[in-house]
Amino acid sequence: MPTTPDFGGTSSDLIKSVSSTPDYGLPFVPDIDFAVKDPTVIIAEVIADYESAFQTLTGIIKTLAPGDPVRLFLLVVCHWLSHQRTLIDFTGKMNLLKYAHGDYLDNLAALHGDRALRLQAQAAMTTLRFTLTAALAFSATIPAGTLCQAPDGISFQTLTDGFIPTGSTEVDVTAQAVVAGVIGNNFTPGQINSIINWNQPFGVNVVNTTLTTGGADAETDDQYRYRVWLAIESYSTCGPHDAYEFWALSADPDIIQCVVHSAPEIAGEVWLYPLMREGQLPSPEVLALVLATCSANTRRPITDYVSVFAPTVVTYALNMDYYVSQNNEVLLATIQANVQQAVADWILWQRSYVSRDLNCDELRKRCLEAGAKRIVVHSPTPDFQVMNYNQLACHTDTTAPIINFAGLEEP
Repeated sequence: MPTTPDFGGTSSDLIKSVSSTPDYGLPFVPDIDFAVKDPTVIIAEVIADYESAFQTLTGIIKTLAPGDPVRLFLLVVCHWLSHQRTLIDFTGKMNLLKYAHGDYLDNLAALHGDRALRLQAQAAMTTLRFTLTAALAFSATIPAGTLCQAPDGISFQTLTDGFIPTGSTEVDVTAQAVVAGVIGNNFTPGQINSIINWNQPFGVNVVNTTLTTGGADAETDDQYRYRVWLAIESYSTCGPHDAYEFWALSADPDIIQCVVHSAPEIAGEVWLYPLMREGQLPSPEVLALVLATCSANTRRPITDYVSVFAPTVVTYALNMDYYVSQNNEVLLATIQANVQQAVADWILWQRSYVSRDLNCDELRKRCLEAGAKRIVVHSPTPDFQVMNYNQLACHTDTTAPIINFAGLEEP
């Protein structure tokens, strides 16, 4: 079971408690070593053993000087021993979920079968609108596989044939990025506007009518490790919390968290709230995908009624002053840049976990660590707000955060 006796909660509760962002590295599992790798320890042990053995065999006390040829030879042996012990430790750790990475982690996950395969990169999607340059007296076909180019050389290809009947001049066709990953995301409508493999006997123009979305990189080792940790729960059909979380995280590699909530007044009703990487809200397509993944007949009790929602956004506007000590005036430019970054990191931290309380003390801590002497937060007010299980604290999109350097102060 993915819980720890000392914590008394679910694994996701523990993850929330020990890290400012979702930490999939299993920090609650103790660290272990299979071999001593410290070269200084190995050298001390080998030299001591040699001197002891020499005395036992000859009755003479011998201390190896730094330039003694025997000592130099033993240092070479110690070098190889250190490498060997490193390999021994590495080999042992690659058999443990806490440490395994890459192909080693994939092989550990294989013990759970295809349900625990690593989520691969996904290609971004969009809708392309093809418009004839002139009306035709016959039906026109936009062939599947037509390549259209976006900025930076990213190409999208149509997935199906598009048909423009006689009398019409345009058709919308679904297209997918040729290269999978986030590199295909966020091209705004109109940016994809050229065809690179057109060989039809009529002219046509193209633009994307929707923002390109859905591209995702392959599941990272840390996120995959946490999902494998939850995999044991996926064998249950009794609707445990972690089973729903496992299947929700398995729906898309960009999902970093999913709140699982049982409606207290409605028996058998389960509400899911997924959150995407960098605190982005799930699109309708992702919500539908999570629902399909968690509602399969083999993955949930037949009596459970599952609904998937986007987290409820609680907006705030940040307005703060900060002061710097006169002793650090020579570092002022660096401190100002560090404070700006600390604020940006805090805003991202706030929106990177559903139900994380709005906490300006965390903001103050980060700014002080960045070099500020004193922080005055004018808004949000109050500067601590409790979030419900489905709420996500997000800075408002209508205004930029106000981060005002208020001057130097005496130490």
